[in-house]
This record gives sequence, structure tokens and C-alpha cells, in this order.
Amino acid sequence: MNLPPIDTAIRLMIIGQELLIAAVFLFSASDGARAARVSGVLLMLSIVGYLVTSNSELQSSVSLLMPFMTLLALSVPYCVWLFARAIFEASWPHRVIVVTVAMVGIGVWIIHLSAMTQESVLVNVSGAVMRVVGVVIVAHALWLAAKGHPDDLVERRRAFRLFFIAAISAQVIAVLIVELVWVGSEPPAWLSQVNIIMIAILTVGLAIPLLRLNTEFFAVDVRPNGGVRSAVDSVYRNKLIELMDSGYFKETGLTISVLARRLNYPEHQLRRLINGRMGYRNFSAFLNSHRIAAAKEQLADSVLVRTPILTIALDLGYASLGPFNRAFKESTGMTPTEFRRRAHGENRTDSE
Repeated sequence: MNLPPIDTAIRLMIIGQELLIAAVFLFSASDGARAARVSGVLLMLSIVGYLVTSNSELQSSVSLLMPFMTLLALSVPYCVWLFARAIFEASWPHRVIVVTVAMVGIGVWIIHLSAMTQESVLVNVSGAVMRVVGVVIVAHALWLAAKGHPDDLVERRRAFRLFFIAAISAQVIAVLIVELVWVGSEPPAWLSQVNIIMIAILTVGLAIPLLRLNTEFFAVDVRPNGGVRSAVDSVYRNKLIELMDSGYFKETGLTISVLARRLNYPEHQLRRLINGRMGYRNFSAFLNSHRIAAAKEQLADSVLVRTPILTIALDLGYASLGPFNRAFKESTGMTPTEFRRRAHGENRTDSE
């Protein structure tokens, strides 16, 4: 029995892990995270496609699946981007942008499939364009992860942002740059080996938190959490509510670190309080819940009917009109102007 070369053996082990992680995503019981689960499955499968298409032995073993594997391999940067948007709960770009990027990707895939009948220059150029676009897309995913880190209230997700920034996206960008440098030719063997080892390490790093055993399954003596922590949380929860009710949410540039100092409460515990006890996944949502509620009252007030919306936005702590309009529409489904028009229209109808 001939054993596979070390490179192929490592790839097979990684593929097994990727498929296991994909199964964890696919059969997760969290119905509210469908986008994250689906994008997670796609990301794992795309990495499998890359591992297969970059190894001649694996290519020959699944020759009938190579068109599909090629598509998966080309889509790695885009799957990273989709996964980042889903798990970090970022808003989606305009549909035209998504469709355009998808069409470009499909076009490059078709060119690669017809490589036997096309000039190799066309294949190389299209591949280079695809990789440049991939670098930009993954860089944007990095920006999403970094931008939302201070605002995120879910501690495990905040830690994963750092892992995503430092490892996953950086690795993908490095691979794309290497492929651009050696476009049309094979990179050095040692560089490919380093790449595979890094993918193996990152896969294990992703698998550990996902496949971690639930301690409750093996618990013999389950004891309730101490009441002291709960009592302290309750005290500071009441202080937080009292502070917000006093209008402190109107402070421009208010961040969770500023709020923690104001309450004289550790920031990580305040994050846990707002997330675990009050149900908010990021600080902006917590802040907007108070600001938008106050905005609705002011917009519906007949005394303030001539007050410019910009004035209301600035009074509530927004630095400009744009963020206020976006937050208001996300919360109510309409713009502040539409809300004011409808509120006063209904008031006139009631008075008539």
C-alpha cells in the first residue's frame, strides 16, 4: 500500500476538518443565524475546492468534479467576504454591486473551464483580474471586522474578530498576492508547503471553538452561579437605565468605554450586562434604541413640527444627518421625513 506524499496527506486531513466544520454550520440549531451558517458552509467548501485544485494528485482523483472544484476555489475571497458580513452583522451592499461581482466571477470560471481551447494569456489575465478583485474584497472584510470591534457586545465574537483579522483574511490575501506574483507558473515548493501548513493551523484554530464540548453534557454536580455577581449586575443595570432616562444618550461621540467610565464599571462587564441582561448585540443598537425613541417623540410633537430634522439629529447625539437617517429607517422602516408627515397627517385626521 503506497502512502500519499506529505503534502497530499496534509491536504486530506484539512479537507476532512473543513467538511466537519461545514457540517457543524449546516446542522446548527440556531435558526436566527441562517446567513452565517450558509456562508460558513460555502467558505469551508470553497477552501476544499482550493485544496483540491492546487494539488495534481487530488485533481486526478476527482477529475469529474473539477469544474465544480474550480468554481469553489475561485470563490474563496468572496466566501470570506460573505462570511464576514454575516457573522459581523454588517449591512449588505447594493444589489447591483453583488450581481456585478458575481457575473465577473462566473465569467472567469467559464474562461478557466475552456482553457484547453483559449489562449493561455486570456486565462492568466482573467485570473490576475480575479485575484486583484479578491484582494480588494478580502481587505474590505478586514475593514468590517476591525471597524465593528469596539462596538461589538458579544465577547466571543469580539475575540473572533481579532482571529479573523490577524489570521484568516491575512492568509487569504497573502495567497492571492503570491498567486499574482507567480501568475501562469507554479510558486516554489517550499512556499506551497508553508501555505498548506498555515491553512492547517487556521483550520484547527477555527475548529476548536466550534467543536468544543458542552460541559453541561458531562456535568455531575451542576451548581447555580453565585448571587453576588447577579446582584451587582442588577444594581448597575438600574444605574444604566436611570442614566439613559436622564438623557445621557444624547452625548455626541458616546462610546461604551466612555459610558463605563461614567458608571465607574469595568467595560467588559458593561458589555456583558448590555448584551446578556438587556439583549443588545452591539452598542450602536443599544444607543439607537434610546435615540430613535426620543426622535419619534420629537418628530410627532406638533410644537416641534418646524424644527429641522438635522437639529433633532444633532440634539440626540448624532454627528451628522446621514447616520441618523440610516438608523431611523432601519428601526422604523421609513425616513424621519416620512414618519413626521405620517404622524402629523394622522393627527390632523383625528382632529377632523
